[in-house]
Amino acid sequence: RLQRMRRELSNRRKILVKNLPQDSNCQEVHDLLKDYDLKYCYVDRNKRTAFVTLLNGEQAQNAIQMFHQYSFRGKDLIVQLQPTDALLCITNLPISFTLEEFEELVRAYGNIERCFLVYSEVTGHSKGYGFVEYMKKDFAAKARLELLGKQLGASALFAQWMDVNLLASELIHSKCLCIDKLPSDYRDSEELLHIFSSVHKPVFCQLAQDEGNYVGGFAVVEYSTAEHAEEVQQAADGMTIKGSKVQVSFCAPGAPGRSTLAALIAAQRVMHSNQKGLLPEPNPVQIMKSLNNPAMLQVLLQPQLCGRAVKPAVLGTPHSL
Repeated sequence: RLQRMRRELSNRRKILVKNLPQDSNCQEVHDLLKDYDLKYCYVDRNKRTAFVTLLNGEQAQNAIQMFHQYSFRGKDLIVQLQPTDALLCITNLPISFTLEEFEELVRAYGNIERCFLVYSEVTGHSKGYGFVEYMKKDFAAKARLELLGKQLGASALFAQWMDVNLLASELIHSKCLCIDKLPSDYRDSEELLHIFSSVHKPVFCQLAQDEGNYVGGFAVVEYSTAEHAEEVQQAADGMTIKGSKVQVSFCAPGAPGRSTLAALIAAQRVMHSNQKGLLPEPNPVQIMKSLNNPAMLQVLLQPQLCGRAVKPAVLGTPHSL
């Protein structure tokens, strides 16, 4: 399973061949790349660019090394991986969910380029989240809307857009945990910090609070390494805090704890002011996962960021963001 995960991580097989002569066509590109298995080729003459899909990521990397800055009919070619805007991270999957079940789940919304679950490098078990890259952004957009909040057993799934550059072995393991299903009136930030410092000391630990008021029911904890986060998640998931059995799950990787919590609070505020189409009492974590547009996030966070001195978070003292 770990080998499959690592293989899919590097399996970017779509390349761009840029700076082609103005009159280039697909046959020329096929001839140029005759030693490779071309699965798809389209030449945009206006952009003088060929969009090419090869057999696998290994062929793509080889073609880049071979033909980048290669002189072709008087033009120095630019060959690089295609960027993708159709990548999603699906979190809060049941731990028992298999890769086959994940594939079946995500294929329902369109043709996929690749998908994989993230497994622990230590235990080999699923960490409860995975990635899917669709052939088209439209498919990904549909999947995100359909999967967001979808019930899967006792779990409500979350889906968000992801940066393809996060798909590296050292970056896909999350350092942030979401502590959900806390009692709605839970206020003891010092106790929470103490509980989540018993295995490793976090670098960030805060209950959700908005404009001085607790919004209740969840917190975000960040550790210095993904390994520490994993050990704490294994130890704490299902523990009881003030009579409530809490759910400790991995947040999507890439964002630090403060940004994750800020996004969650900002998203909840927006959703509370516009409840159209939402179920009663929307899960705040689900709301956070729906806030996927970086530009929108920046706009939403602007009021909180203005006029604030930049200083480290006080771990045990939540404050208005």
